This record gives sequence, structure tokens and C-alpha cells, in this order.
Amino acid sequence: MRLGMKKLDVVCAVIENDEKKLLIAKRNSKVADGIWEFAGGKVEAGETYEAACIRECREELNVDIEIDRFLLDFYDDDFSVSIHVHAYKAHIVSGEPEFRAHYEGIWVKRNELYDYEFQTADRCLLDYLQTQE
Repeated sequence: MRLGMKKLDVVCAVIENDEKKLLIAKRNSKVADGIWEFAGGKVEAGETYEAACIRECREELNVDIEIDRFLLDFYDDDFSVSIHVHAYKAHIVSGEPEFRAHYEGIWVKRNELYDYEFQTADRCLLDYLQTQE
């Protein structure tokens, strides 16, 4: 994190299905449009990271998830604010993904993640996921 930058806490859900594939989605936004990401977003005041992850998946994907565990956290300083990302492994407990905040979404194997364009800062998460089962 660069000195003097505002910090923004965000969460992302690394959602895994029964086939051990991960759900990624192509971003539909003014910032980093068309970049692939894991579902998630800003943490609201007074909200836990886990609660934010669950809420964001409802809003973005219209699914209910259960958090399995915390994975890691990292900073993305590519923007005018320092984004502190908190990543969680999760699975869907009800619903089928509807891509409300994205152009599209797909299920991919861990080793296929590098075939998609993510934010540079997400590389540490992609690398970490290669070491996990």
C-alpha cells in the first residue's frame, strides 16, 4: 500500500463446485471493464468480511453461498485508492449463477486461470490457488 493513499476494503469469493472448478466472471464496469475476476465487492460499514462476501454474491450472482475458509489477503494499488482484498473459498448452497454485474461467467479448472486476463494484483491469488486442493 502506497503511503497517503485511501484504503478500500473489498472481498472476493473463490466459489468452487463439486467438479473442483472455480467460478470466474468478466467484469462490467467503468474501471477495468472486461477483466476477469472472482465475485465480490466493497465491505459496508459495520459489516464483517464474510457477511460482505455472502451479500455480494447474492447481489452479483443471485446465489447463496457458504464460506468455507479464509484464503489470503493482498493489496491492489493499480487505482487511485489502495484496495485491500480479502479472499474466501466458498461454495453455492442455493441458486444458479446469474451474471448481474458481469458480461459473462464460466467455471474453470485452477490451472486454466492463467488463460484469462485478471488484474495484475490478482496474480498472487491465482498463484496461491495452484497450491490448494
